[in-house]
Amino acid sequence: MNRKITILILLLIGANISDGQDINDKKGIAKDTLNLKEAFLKGTFYGQSRLMSIATNNQIGLSDYYATAIGLGLGYQSAYYKGFQINIGGFLTQDIASSDFTVQDPTTKAIDRYEVGLYDLADLNRKNLLFRLQMLFLKYKFKNSSILVGNYIPKNLFLNAQDGRMSPTMVQGIAFDLNPNKKIQIKLDFILGISPRSTTHWYSVENSLGYYLSGVNLNGTKSQYFGNISSVGIGILDVNYTPIPQFKVLIGNILAENIFNTAYIKVEYTHNLNKTQKLLFGAMLITQNSVGNGGNSDVLKTYYSTQNKSIIINARIGYTTKTIESSINFGRITEDGRYLMPREWGVEQFYTFLPRERMEGSGDVWAYSAKFAKNWFNKSLKTEIGYGYYRLPDVKNTDLNKYGMPSFTQFTASINYQFKGYLKGTNAQFLFVNKNNQGDIYDNERYIINKVNMSQLNFILNYKF
Repeated sequence: MNRKITILILLLIGANISDGQDINDKKGIAKDTLNLKEAFLKGTFYGQSRLMSIATNNQIGLSDYYATAIGLGLGYQSAYYKGFQINIGGFLTQDIASSDFTVQDPTTKAIDRYEVGLYDLADLNRKNLLFRLQMLFLKYKFKNSSILVGNYIPKNLFLNAQDGRMSPTMVQGIAFDLNPNKKIQIKLDFILGISPRSTTHWYSVENSLGYYLSGVNLNGTKSQYFGNISSVGIGILDVNYTPIPQFKVLIGNILAENIFNTAYIKVEYTHNLNKTQKLLFGAMLITQNSVGNGGNSDVLKTYYSTQNKSIIINARIGYTTKTIESSINFGRITEDGRYLMPREWGVEQFYTFLPRERMEGSGDVWAYSAKFAKNWFNKSLKTEIGYGYYRLPDVKNTDLNKYGMPSFTQFTASINYQFKGYLKGTNAQFLFVNKNNQGDIYDNERYIINKVNMSQLNFILNYKF
């Protein structure tokens, strides 16, 4: 206990790494320096300390879970020299108090789903002094474009930080950010390695799958793709076109070599009612199909079955003012097949999304959600609520329900406060989540635990500098 208190004090007076991919640009240090020494001397240290607590209350008779951890990290980013810049940073996580994640629920034999994500999913016993080398890249900037080589945070509709735990998902590869003019942005990523959120090591793309829930195959047998996938990497192309400020188009494609291909288009339009009121319209169309053998020629060990394909539609209508953000959202995954995207790589940015649940792994889904947010005190305080209904296939329909997730309703409420004055840079957030079952679970509580008939409290405290 004394050791934990000592570590807690050290972490609270330290800092943990934040997104420092272009901190110098934000602080106005984008100009070239005269020599290499000056580039290092004019560099910037950045960081963020993070305290996070999660508590999940499952249905009566099932196990509940809790965890509190604190994170510490530090990053350094040089100034530019002849267009070049380096960035390096690491992250340290320490447990304060938590459940024993190796203990199964007596009734269902399930283990914890959410709280364990504060630590290392690759080893449920590891909780103390978890270190990960995160940012480590060389960046070359020319005109309005850049090339980056190394470790960085992905920023894609599907591959992204999914920063809802202690540290984000990171990728390793080459990233091109090309801006030929003000209306067009082209982003190219070639990814060879991934360090998923809730892990501390770096893995090749083919070995990064399977640390999260793996579910079942189409025939209902347990998925066995962990450690059995063959792929050289991932290629991503995103083209953003903004002909006028009110109209934006994103066309993109993700190719996971020998596994699957995902193509998508996103269109958004903002209609100005007056100087402060706006109507928002948005739509997405996503299609998926297998590539090669889906990862493995053995159907029991493959990730993306050659029999599978998926089509996803999302739409949004929203209304905003200077202090209000609201939207009504619709989503559909057709009965053609499961929507699949490794959870280790990111979380889908669908309009219907609400925190702490995903539609990944399911097909023949109807999703509806409504969201409302209000900013107070010059945007220092933000309150948000969301409600959604998600109709999924029967839990026993393994062709279209990989994780045995029943239909459900979800309510979320959050309070986010940005401190000012002496505490500038500090942010506190409370998040409450409640999910209730709306489907047949056949008297099997494995379809309940950590999925529905549960509530969850989250508290996050960040300090950035």
